[in-house]
Amino acid sequence: MKTLCAVAAGWAGLAASAAWAETLVLTNGAIYTVDEARSWAEALSIDEDGKIAAVGRETEVLAAAGEGAEIVDLGGRMVLPGFQDIHLHAVEAGVNAVLCPFEPFDTLAGYKATVRDCAGNGETGAWVLGAGVNMVNLLELHPNPVEVLDELSPGRPVMILDDIGHGAWANSSALQAAGYDKAEDAANGNIILRGPGGRPNGVVLENAPHNLRTFAFPPTQDNLEFAYDSLLNAAVELNANGITSVSDAGGYWPQGHHEVWDRAEEAGELTLRASNAFYIYPDRPLEEQLSELKALYHNDTDRLVRFNVAKIYVDGILSQATGALLTPYERGLDLPEGEEYGYLYFEKEALMRAAQELSAAGFQLHFHVTGDHGARLALDAIALAAPEAGPHRLTHLYLADPADYPRFAELGAIADLQLAPSAVSKEYEALMAEYIGDRTDLLLPAGALLEAGTTVTLSSDWDADELNPLIKIETAVSRERNGFPDVATAIEVMTINPAIALRHADRTGSIEAGKFADLVILSENILEIPLESISGVSIGATLLQGEAVFDDAGLFAE
Repeated sequence: MKTLCAVAAGWAGLAASAAWAETLVLTNGAIYTVDEARSWAEALSIDEDGKIAAVGRETEVLAAAGEGAEIVDLGGRMVLPGFQDIHLHAVEAGVNAVLCPFEPFDTLAGYKATVRDCAGNGETGAWVLGAGVNMVNLLELHPNPVEVLDELSPGRPVMILDDIGHGAWANSSALQAAGYDKAEDAANGNIILRGPGGRPNGVVLENAPHNLRTFAFPPTQDNLEFAYDSLLNAAVELNANGITSVSDAGGYWPQGHHEVWDRAEEAGELTLRASNAFYIYPDRPLEEQLSELKALYHNDTDRLVRFNVAKIYVDGILSQATGALLTPYERGLDLPEGEEYGYLYFEKEALMRAAQELSAAGFQLHFHVTGDHGARLALDAIALAAPEAGPHRLTHLYLADPADYPRFAELGAIADLQLAPSAVSKEYEALMAEYIGDRTDLLLPAGALLEAGTTVTLSSDWDADELNPLIKIETAVSRERNGFPDVATAIEVMTINPAIALRHADRTGSIEAGKFADLVILSENILEIPLESISGVSIGATLLQGEAVFDDAGLFAE
């Protein structure tokens, strides 16, 4: 991460060498550039190609723009580089929004009622699809929940996704479709919980739900149209939150999700810059996947959309005791022998080989890790990966061994974390204490990694967590332990640092001449108001390459 410089007391000097035709000028603003000097400006101009032509004093910017420029008075509003979210699930968020919603900690009667309502819709034989059930709660209510779904929907496959993205509740028809109805264990990466006689009890974890989703959402024309509409709806929500660049971490290419991104760009309907991932399935031969993904790979920096990232799950999640730990989970969990340390998607040798081969093919590596053992393995893999494909990154990072903190900077690895209010609450820490004891003191070590010289980013994991960047800024700075020292630092980790992570910091992430005018306009200057007021600041407008893709303040109305 760049060293935080003191905020310049004066205004940035003019950064343009010539007047521009058909220029748009934003004036009367508090423009925080996030450039190397962390300087301020009064005005900026944007050329006809959507690039920033000049940044600096209002009189100088106006003079350089010429008489034909269009002028927008910001009314004192704050301007920042557009927020960048390098770990979210845009297409899934749109899809999940129309699945039958379940209350996570409902009663069994409540779950049944929702399944009945959900099954009452759709054609005979079509999948019954929902989301939101908490699997721990479900298993406490019924030890063999497949029976519940088989009774309620005997003729249609049912898949109810969990509330944290790592599990699903399925009936026998759905289990059979995925080949999970056999008594023997499924292939690598899949956890199939068992009931009487060793038969699947209807709860599947980790990679297994991803395969179920592939069967539930094959790339038919109807499903691709649905995914396309879902993406466009998600883009509207992202723009409304000031977000201009993303990395979609879903990457379920067998469902054709990559196709809808490319289609949206080709149709001129995409309002985001994206550097997206392909999910690497642990139960499919790597050579076959690599062959297919090489054909789908594209990394044209002149396009809005790139598919140049490999998403690799190393472990599961702590609240399911599947995050991989260096020391055992608390014995109070009464885990079976061999499961006290969590779970790994790949054997170490296979993980290292995947990192080497994927990065050699040009893929940037994006590791899902939650436990300290998982984090160490990901760093080991990055040490063997092709550095020219990087920077490679670890996301989530609920735990990392302090001995490994310096390795991030040494390897040039990005640490990407999610600091939603729910993730740093006392209630969440109390829950985690049941799993990891006093190691909760090390949870989500954003501040410690920052101090160790790591390039840190904050993402949302939307729609699993809160999307609003301003809420995350307030949360990260107000956090008592392992937070950020100030708001300026929090702005960096959501603008220039993710631009570095996505390999386009030469074009976005700060407000400088020659870069694209990807901007967010805020109702107030968040560097001057009380910290607790930041989450209430509104997004006035969002610009992508100089075009208003969100304009709640009516600044760019014709």
